[in-house]
Amino acid sequence: MASAKVGEVGELSEIFQWRGEVDKGLPNWEESDKEHLGEELSDVLLYLIRLADICGIDLGDAASKKIVKNAIKYPPKPKLSF
Repeated sequence: MASAKVGEVGELSEIFQWRGEVDKGLPNWEESDKEHLGEELSDVLLYLIRLADICGIDLGDAASKKIVKNAIKYPPKPKLSF
């Protein structure tokens, strides 16, 4: 299961391999490219959900804990006022 997920992540990575940074909303992408991206993102998500289920991991709970942990580890940088 994990190796199948890795394969799907590889397919997802290929989509971005030659594009470099992308703008929010993918304004310069063709609709067919956006649809393909959605399919690959869905594949990764479905494998991840299935793997978490097999392992007995509650992804919602794990994600919530990780968000808190990251907020402590990487607090927002203070904005400078002039």
